[in-house]
Amino acid sequence: MMEHTIFNVIFVERWQWWAGGIALGLTVPLFYLFFNTALGVSTGYGNLVKIALHPKKLRWFNSEKFSDVWNWRFFFMAGIITGGFLSSILSGEFSLKFFMDEFTGFIQMPFTVSFFYMFFGGLLLGLGSRIAGGCTSGHSIHGISQLHFPSIIITIFFILFGAAGANIVRLIFTGRGI
Repeated sequence: MMEHTIFNVIFVERWQWWAGGIALGLTVPLFYLFFNTALGVSTGYGNLVKIALHPKKLRWFNSEKFSDVWNWRFFFMAGIITGGFLSSILSGEFSLKFFMDEFTGFIQMPFTVSFFYMFFGGLLLGLGSRIAGGCTSGHSIHGISQLHFPSIIITIFFILFGAAGANIVRLIFTGRGI
């Protein structure tokens, strides 16, 4: 059994939902205090895409936002990936997973179909975040805390279409709706 040391509680064990919410909520003002910028993931993802693919013809990647791809957003994204990896190792339960728990538990499809399904879903997610002018974390955490009306509206649509999309996928693959 794992010890309940402060290190384990913070870095290894799964946090309660409310503790994660408080930590994220406090991150918004801290980012403004120390970096004078909003916390968001989609621009960091764009940094990773620009580093990996070097897209020269896409205007969005040639904007000032991506003039320095090795900025704090790159390290933020690298930290998300590295933090998850280290937490898994430190918990003693490290394993590579090629499934999404409940989703792939009730929707059976071959690995290659699942891979392309997730890949194109990720592309659509990236496209949606560009059309909306930011990702769910940028609008829902940062925008709502700033009382930006467009962020409130966009977050409502994130929730509505996310629920509708999940139910459509469930209906298609299982024959059961809500």
